[in-house]
Amino acid sequence: MQNQRYALQKNLNIYWTVVDTVSDRKALVDGFVMDMLTADEAEELVNMLNRADSHAMLAPAQSEHRRRQ
Repeated sequence: MQNQRYALQKNLNIYWTVVDTVSDRKALVDGFVMDMLTADEAEELVNMLNRADSHAMLAPAQSEHRRRQ
């Protein structure tokens, strides 16, 4: 299993931040920093971003495979 790009980071209070592990910065979605999220919001967002990232990495390989057929 590969490392996931996005991870959760607990803030000092009850909120969470989604972190991009490649850049080691807070994740941005549509220009908004993914910070001050509830635990449920942050977990759902991390799962969604990691799923999208893994699909994006697979897409070029799938396109190449279709061209060869």
